[in-house]
Amino acid sequence: MHRLLNTAAKRRYIRSLWVLIFSLTATTQTWAALTAAVDRTVVEINETLQLQVRLDGQAINSKPDFTVLETEFQILSNNRQQQYRRTNGRTESYTDWNLTLIPKRIGKLLIPPIPYKKDNSNAIEITVGKATLSSANNQPVFTQTLTDKSAVYIQEQLLVTQRLYASVQLNNTPIDELKVPGALVQKISEISFYKAIDNKTYSVVEHKYALFPQTSGRLDIPSISVNGSQYNGNTEPKTVNIMAKPAHINTDQWMPSSKLQINQQWSSDLDQLVVGEPITRTITISAKGLTGAQILPLSLGASDAFKIYPDQAQLDERINTGGVTGIRQESFALVPNREGTISLPEISLRWWDTVNQRLQTATLAATTLDVGAATAETNAGNYLAPIDIANSQTNPTDVQNDAEPQTLLASLKSSRLTQLSLFTNVLLLVLVMILFLGRSQQRSNKKTPDSAANNGINSPRLKLKQHIKAIQTAAQNDDLAAVREGILDWGRSAFPDANIKTLKEIAQPCGIPALAEQFSLLDNSLYNNLSTQQADISLLIRQLKELDVPTASKSSDANGLKPLYPTH
Repeated sequence: MHRLLNTAAKRRYIRSLWVLIFSLTATTQTWAALTAAVDRTVVEINETLQLQVRLDGQAINSKPDFTVLETEFQILSNNRQQQYRRTNGRTESYTDWNLTLIPKRIGKLLIPPIPYKKDNSNAIEITVGKATLSSANNQPVFTQTLTDKSAVYIQEQLLVTQRLYASVQLNNTPIDELKVPGALVQKISEISFYKAIDNKTYSVVEHKYALFPQTSGRLDIPSISVNGSQYNGNTEPKTVNIMAKPAHINTDQWMPSSKLQINQQWSSDLDQLVVGEPITRTITISAKGLTGAQILPLSLGASDAFKIYPDQAQLDERINTGGVTGIRQESFALVPNREGTISLPEISLRWWDTVNQRLQTATLAATTLDVGAATAETNAGNYLAPIDIANSQTNPTDVQNDAEPQTLLASLKSSRLTQLSLFTNVLLLVLVMILFLGRSQQRSNKKTPDSAANNGINSPRLKLKQHIKAIQTAAQNDDLAAVREGILDWGRSAFPDANIKTLKEIAQPCGIPALAEQFSLLDNSLYNNLSTQQADISLLIRQLKELDVPTASKSSDANGLKPLYPTH
């Protein structure tokens, strides 16, 4: 009875832990089971694009319903790939379907949500334009250089695309990297696709670059050598006019971008401000067509109502087929000096709109803060004393007191650190409980070895039945990798002395050719992308059930072997 009560208490405790973990993680990020992605979203009517649909798991004999694509696209090919690997205790398992599509018409086309069982992938919009290259002049191999604009301003993004076309098979024909004097060059993408020209199908290798001219005048994009075993040539050169910035715009306002946004976040609620306690304000600027280094820093005005302690700016960049999007993130620790109402002035940022060719202003509206009186703890600890270092005397004691806000800035920078710490603590708590329960179970087994054996808790027969059940569950979930892992676990329990590592090592002692054949088909389904024949999982499970298995532990081999699921 005592043991049963302990077991029930442990189960309730574990259940409570999982509820806690779920409640913490359910409010954070979630991952879709089925996702779709394309290699590019802008194509021409005679060009192909690649669509990848990924399932977070293994698909055995099923696939998504790709017929929903046939309204707007023709499916030229569909190749399935599966991946399963376990590294340092972490498992990665997914199934990819890679499709080659060609659009049926010009305009805005939609790749709709693709259904698979209870899941649906995300939708993707594709822009299809007219064919820009209508003739190849009967050339089997040729190159093409494209620019998205014929003239840009200084430091404005210019997209350059270089393509190698071939209607014959080419082996090892590399294109040298683009280098342009007088401009910063950043590679955007390298893709391949097919294009129909003059009733011929050309394979196309495309390199795309983002150029940022640093001087006004003429920018020469040089030709690049294409050297291979079957073709030697050069890409075509281009010339682009680089305009100086408008004379009425100051240098500290010059940020040529097609889209600029500014937003802010606070580390805690604004209705909980107290004198002397810091709050972190994080301002993020994103600018399409600029690098992170091109975004100008913010300038915040001083105030006698609060002190500001800036952190080092964080620069980042996002790259896609549309070019570069620069990101600048600035954080400030704000410490109120007095209680009552405090007004933070509007923040404005001037930038040059390259789409509408005019100066624009991005703003953060003025903010009003209500600050409460300092708490007893704040006064007792002299928490963040608001001393102006710049205007104070060179008193070492004063400087040391004022250094506290700078030290606390990193720890109070963002509530994300608090969330991460909370989640880490929960995981550590779970690991401690698992270790505790494991040791408790070991002590219980040591105290009552005979009762455990008599109850059959650790008997080989029961273990094998549990493995069979796990294999059946994995099969119902179409998780091919889990089916294989379950069979390996079954084999290690059935043949503990054999050091089982592969399915083939299980088939050998069993001596059943049909079982070995199913194991081979199972491995091919997982690791051979060209495999078309699938394993019969139902037959495989039935054969495992019919095998003779040990009736007791390894020391009782004299008792012989009996069926796991006896028929009588």
